[in-house]
Amino acid sequence: MQRKSLLICLYIVLSIIIANTGIHAADAKTSADFKDLNDMDVPTKAKVDKWLSAGFIQGVSEEWFGLNETITRSEFAKIVALAVGVEINSTLKTSSFNDVKADDPVIGYTLPYIEALRQAGVIEGIAIDRFNPSGEVTKEQFAVFMVRGLGKDAEAKQTQGGNDETISHYAKGYVALALKLFPYLRSDGFYNGSVPISRQMVLLGLDDLTIEY
Repeated sequence: MQRKSLLICLYIVLSIIIANTGIHAADAKTSADFKDLNDMDVPTKAKVDKWLSAGFIQGVSEEWFGLNETITRSEFAKIVALAVGVEINSTLKTSSFNDVKADDPVIGYTLPYIEALRQAGVIEGIAIDRFNPSGEVTKEQFAVFMVRGLGKDAEAKQTQGGNDETISHYAKGYVALALKLFPYLRSDGFYNGSVPISRQMVLLGLDDLTIEY
């Protein structure tokens, strides 16, 4: 009788596991689920599928991926943290930045990722106690994120920054190094460091941050 009861319990547990697995599989997004990617080229769809399946990136809504839309600093922090593999304390509820709150309904979930990157020396705030989590990631901030994410902070500080006045002084060395490392950032004109990046550029950056993925 006891053996029969154990078998019944085991059956119930396995049924729950199988059911939950089916639910998660059904919820998994692919490029085919996003209307704005219907006419996108095959290589871009493949890249989107790669990072969707890895859980690094998601759409801006259930039916819209937002390839050409901008990305916030908090959302990008999560992506970078996952990409470079820093240790993340998912139970963390307190941030060293006054404007990052765990109970924030929009960006609260990114708190552990932001803190992990700060501890790893990958990010800094716009001030000692402010991160500006809802602000857009600019081209020069992207360069800083990427270079530090690859562990090349010291090299960037030793890199000659150039005379492009569209780049903030603090970011000149990082941008100069990023332009050498990432050909897709290069252009014939000014870099325009204060211009927000698109989510498409994030996809390109993920390939560089996760070489061994």
